[in-house]
Amino acid sequence: IEPRLFSFNNPAGACPACDGLGEQLEFDADLVVPDKDKSLQDGAIAPWAKGPSPLYTQTLMAIAKHYKGSMTKPWRTLAPDLQKAILHGSKDQIQFVYDDGLRRYETKKTFEGVIPNLDRRWKETDSAWMREELSRYQSAAPCPMCHGKRLRPEALSVRVGERDIADAAAMSIRDARPWFETLDKKFTRKQKEIAARIW
Repeated sequence: IEPRLFSFNNPAGACPACDGLGEQLEFDADLVVPDKDKSLQDGAIAPWAKGPSPLYTQTLMAIAKHYKGSMTKPWRTLAPDLQKAILHGSKDQIQFVYDDGLRRYETKKTFEGVIPNLDRRWKETDSAWMREELSRYQSAAPCPMCHGKRLRPEALSVRVGERDIADAAAMSIRDARPWFETLDKKFTRKQKEIAARIW
C-alpha cells in the first residue's frame, strides 16, 4: 500500500471505470423521451424523430403491434412492458416488416432497445459529429464501479474506523473532529504502532 493508491489523480489510485472522475455519461431515458405527451407516431423517441427513413417508424410499429400498444396514444399512457421493450430491448421474438417502397423485408428477432442502440452507436463511431449528436441524450451518473468515490476498489477496501478514505474525506469538519478523536480508543496496540507515524 502506497500513498498514490489513495489519489484519484494518480493512475495507481484512480477508478479504472471512470478514470477517477466519479461519474460516467450514460444515455438517459428522460432525454430519449423528453415529451411524455407525444405519441410514437409523433416522434416521442427523440433520437429517432428526425430523418426521412421509414425504418425507425416501422420498427416502432412492429414493437407496438407485438405488445398490443398504440402508435397514436401519448407515451405516458403506454403499458410499462411496451415502454421497457422500446427503451431497453425485448426478450420476445418480434415480427418486423420493412418496406422502403422498392423492397420489402421481413424478419423475426428480439429488439436491442433504443438506449442500447444509442450506446452501441456511440462506442462504434469515429465521427465527432455523430458523438456530439448522440451526446444530447446523455447525462452524468455516478460511476457503477466506485459509486462516485473516484478510487479503485483496492483503495476503498482499506478502512480505518469502519470508513474508507472517500467517506472520511466527505465528512464535514464538525463531524470529522469527533471521529478522529475516538479513533485512538478503537485501535489495538499494534494498530497504534502503525498509525503513530501518520498521527
